[in-house]
Amino acid sequence: MLLNSNLSQSCNINVKINDNKIKHTTYTKYLGVYIDQHLSWTDHIHHLEIKLSRSVAMFYRIRYYLTNNALRSVYYSLTYSHVQYAIGVCGGAGKTALNRLNVLHNKVLRAMTYSSYKSRVSPLHKNLNRLKINDIYILEIGKFMHNLHWGRILYLLISIVCLLL
Repeated sequence: MLLNSNLSQSCNINVKINDNKIKHTTYTKYLGVYIDQHLSWTDHIHHLEIKLSRSVAMFYRIRYYLTNNALRSVYYSLTYSHVQYAIGVCGGAGKTALNRLNVLHNKVLRAMTYSSYKSRVSPLHKNLNRLKINDIYILEIGKFMHNLHWGRILYLLISIVCLLL
């Protein structure tokens, strides 16, 4: 995969390693994060939308059988964990790209509370003590900056480099 900022430009670069031609791809999956050639994060957001769509359907099925505490545990294990992972990089993709994630996240909250599809979600977020997608992004960036300020990120990177040597 070649990183390319120009959307209309195409490259024909042939890369061979030990006489094996490396195939050109538009995105790659690395540690569960889909990185596309333009760093727009649309592929990662699309795969996250698929996971959240499954969560919405699952919540509508199981909400009758579980208590509120059990629903909360399922929310944090199947919805929040997927949203939180790598939100620090793909959360800056823009409001348009993240709009569908917001809609699906709100559907999960409505399913948990037996709310109508027309109900406002701000009171649901407040009553359930759940963060909106943008708030999760801000929280993760804040945690990253805190760790960077106190030298924890640099120590982590140095330890990874030492392991590779």
